Amino acid sequence: MELDPSAVYQPAPRWTVAVSSELHQAGITQENIGDFTYMIEDIGDGTIDLQAFSSTKLLGGLDKAIGLQVGYGNLSLGWNQRIGSDQASSNTSFSFDYLAPGYALQLQYFDFRRPVDYEMSVLFKNGWDGFESSGQTENPGRMTSFIADAFYAFNRSSFAYSAAYKGNVIQRRSAGTWMFGVKYLQGLVEYDPDDFITDLWFGMVQQDTRQVSFGGGFSYNLVPFHRQPGADGKGLRNLTINLTAIPMVTLFNQFSSTIRKESLEGEPFLTKNVINGKMRANYVLKAGAIYSWDRLFVSISGSYDSYSYAGSTLIPDEEEISGYDKIRSSGHFRRWSASLKLCVKF
Repeated sequence: MELDPSAVYQPAPRWTVAVSSELHQAGITQENIGDFTYMIEDIGDGTIDLQAFSSTKLLGGLDKAIGLQVGYGNLSLGWNQRIGSDQASSNTSFSFDYLAPGYALQLQYFDFRRPVDYEMSVLFKNGWDGFESSGQTENPGRMTSFIADAFYAFNRSSFAYSAAYKGNVIQRRSAGTWMFGVKYLQGLVEYDPDDFITDLWFGMVQQDTRQVSFGGGFSYNLVPFHRQPGADGKGLRNLTINLTAIPMVTLFNQFSSTIRKESLEGEPFLTKNVINGKMRANYVLKAGAIYSWDRLFVSISGSYDSYSYAGSTLIPDEEEISGYDKIRSSGHFRRWSASLKLCVKF
């Protein structure tokens, strides 16, 4: 389907270079809970019943970042790096975009490291006094996330999704469309194996999730102002504002935990437990505004990403434990960003 030239102006493809300043906040919270019966000789009836609970948080503050983006036509590659004096934390992201007027593919990768805030408690069910503890780990934890978003616009004659985010085409008059979207998420949380919080959960050092979501929603481009360029290509003036909301359903949701153990010879090895989770709700939320003049444009955009997971991990080869032998885990990742970008077309 061809674009209506009265609704969308399509200049010739050009190389683009953009610098950006970004505010973002990312983090993940996790909870683990387990009920255990320990077999211990010479204590009462030989058993101790207890419940262990922990909450861990890899939460960054409001971070500032600088970025660089290079592209040609519909394609672009981007990099963002956190700036600040806190040497214990880092936050780096990479992106790849293919933004055509009627469909889009956006890939994002985040690598986030900081010390882990924790709260933990142990409750003895036989009346013994329990204990609680909280603090921050000495060693940083690590969270990585890969997010892929793909969109398809049903109105591909008078609507251009890329107009508000890429500037490769120009929306001349306001238009909207129903959208179909697919989202793939892959998240990983790692703890330092030498940190004591892994001992509480029998050496659990890593948890990851994979999710695939499908859904439909609406996207709208509002054009308060447009001036078409002259025959020499100069004089372009345009302001386009976009809002996109796509509710989704997660049909594939897989969760796994990795436990670090030691062999009889004292050599460490890893064992992995994989669980297929339940159907969950998800969504895509994006907003952007772009002002173009000749071969320059400045844009403001914001996005929000979130996913959650839950599952149970079997405890391997713990002979002193009987009865309950599972750790129930849940987690929730969130990331929002707001970016100001200045771009030059060559």
